[in-house]
Amino acid sequence: MQRLARVAGLALDSGLTPLVRCHSGYNRSGLVVAQCLVDRGLTPDEAVARVRRGRSPWALHNEAFTSYLTTGLDVAALLVGLDP
Repeated sequence: MQRLARVAGLALDSGLTPLVRCHSGYNRSGLVVAQCLVDRGLTPDEAVARVRRGRSPWALHNEAFTSYLTTGLDVAALLVGLDP
């Protein structure tokens, strides 16, 4: 997930508009976009709020995912066995 967020950031830096989408478009893709926003200087709460404004109030409703933003996806991957 962290790598996907970095790739999305690189695309933005190159002037591209990346599309980040998972099955429903609420949690996994929201996590990638939120991490990209955190990498660009937003706080986790600001990033979650922005994703919810742009996608849906139901986006990132998985509390474990939102806590990953605070912990850091690379650390969370080690703790819960996520695919880094």
